[in-house]
Amino acid sequence: MKRITAEITSLMVVVLLWAASGYAQFASQLILKVDIPFEFNVGKKVFPAGTYQVVRVAPHMLALRDGRNAILTSVVTSPVVSRDTRYSPVLRFEFDGQQHVLSQIWPGNGTTGYELSIPKRVTYLAQQQPVEVQASSGKQ
Repeated sequence: MKRITAEITSLMVVVLLWAASGYAQFASQLILKVDIPFEFNVGKKVFPAGTYQVVRVAPHMLALRDGRNAILTSVVTSPVVSRDTRYSPVLRFEFDGQQHVLSQIWPGNGTTGYELSIPKRVTYLAQQQPVEVQASSGKQ
């Protein structure tokens, strides 16, 4: 009985170490570098125009970093799929006449992206076309 318990414990340790190493390899993968020419919101936070990095920190979580590589905010995302392949990386912003709200991130070279939840009032009030800002992909 002790031998079975020891084997199960050893197996659990191996599985946990394997999962942790996989997460460590996944964490902090740079997706995009982007110059955003206007003030914008991510969730409830407002950011000035400037250069930013978008980093994947978990399977459905992205972080926004500043030029010094400091994490400014993290957001939970949902996958979004397009029929057309996006060849260049893009950040999409909804605009309601007062504020730009980050709504989607498309890493490029594929049909999948990340969608952020945005306030309902922005989706209802948005009357202009969404604003897209070109980004450059990068590796870390």
